[in-house]
Amino acid sequence: MDKKRNMKVWFKYLAFFGIGLLVFLTLLSVAKNPELIIEGEWNELAWEYEKVDKKDSVHNEYEGISNYVKETIGQDLVIHKAEKWQFLPNGILLLKGEDYTKEVNWCMKGRGNILEIKYDDNSVEHYNLTELSDDKLILNFDTDTHTRGIARLTFEKIN
Repeated sequence: MDKKRNMKVWFKYLAFFGIGLLVFLTLLSVAKNPELIIEGEWNELAWEYEKVDKKDSVHNEYEGISNYVKETIGQDLVIHKAEKWQFLPNGILLLKGEDYTKEVNWCMKGRGNILEIKYDDNSVEHYNLTELSDDKLILNFDTDTHTRGIARLTFEKIN
């Protein structure tokens, strides 16, 4: 009788573990891959800036920024001058401005929440992927300049 009871307990544990594993694998297969969602052409809508040195640390208010501040924050970034970003499936990102196009490499890091961009001179930039949907992309990055804060770039998908 005791042996039969142990078998029932083991069966319950195995069944519980098996169902949990099945649910986990099902959720993984249904989740959209961010590398596939980000592919396509994105139009830059806005640059917003959140100051880190605010006295009110409870509310994170993003403010629109002037072109001067945008230039200062992004002085070491190539991307800050691009108006359109085109993510290609082979890890190539085309940065398109008014009078130029630049080709760089991109990949997703972490759990799909970090966008890494590599340039020809081996410099690397990391952006936090805050929001990614079929038609909206929001990237954040920390600034190291005297403006100290977090810049947020918002994009809409063109195609």
